[in-house]
Order: sequence, then structure tokens, then C-alpha cells
Amino acid sequence: MVQNLFFSLIFGIVGAGLIVAGGVMGIGSYRFLRHAERADGEVVRLRTRRTGRQGHRSRVYYPTVRFTTVYGQQVETEANIGAGRPAAMPGERVPILYDPERPTRIRIDTPSGRGVVGGAVFAVVGLVFCAVSLYVHAVSP
Repeated sequence: MVQNLFFSLIFGIVGAGLIVAGGVMGIGSYRFLRHAERADGEVVRLRTRRTGRQGHRSRVYYPTVRFTTVYGQQVETEANIGAGRPAAMPGERVPILYDPERPTRIRIDTPSGRGVVGGAVFAVVGLVFCAVSLYVHAVSP
């Protein structure tokens, strides 16, 4: 019984944390998207970062994009949200969103690039953890 209560409590705390993280990501994305300007950019290079442990490594690609703002300023900057597959290869054009006050803050204009998918995944996984927590708590003697 104590073990089930402990398990339930841990799953509930982790689930709540994931829901909060998803909410923070969602709010951050909403704030960015609310003021973002659209532009057409060109990928000039890809930075690859390896993640995970030995034997279970994956790659995350961060594109560096060159574009021109609505004010005519040419900007070259790296996207701060990477992806498991590159949105485009060097030399290819991509739609981007950028912060007009700080044009070096960009996101590739795709669902995952906007940051919406990541926040939603965190929130859904958090809800699953909370549901498991409630279920274990309800069925434990």
C-alpha cells in the first residue's frame, strides 16, 4: 500500500511538472507567434548535435537561415529549436517567423518549428502520468 502511494505520488508530481513545462512552452510559443513577422529564408548551413547515450544516440539539426526583414535588414542566424530531420538542406528556401524587435530570434514556420508540437507533447504525456497516478491511487487497497 505504501509502495502504491509512493508510486502514485511520484507519477502525479512528474505528470504535473510535465503539464507545467508544456504550458510554459505553449505560452512562450504563443507570445512569440503573436508578434512574429513572416519571411522567406535560405538555409546556409546545418549544425548537428548528438543527443542521448552511447548506443542510443540521435541527431538534432539546427539550421542557420539568411533572410531579409520587412525593413530591408539582412539577417543570418541559427534557429533555436532543432528537429530530428532538417526542415531543409543548405541552399533550400524555408518559410520562417522572426521577432521584429530581435530579428535574430527565428523559428522555422512548421508545426514543430513553431514550438507548438513540443509543448503539446509535454502536456499530453503529463496528463497520461497524472491519469496513471490517479488510477493507481484509486485501485490501491
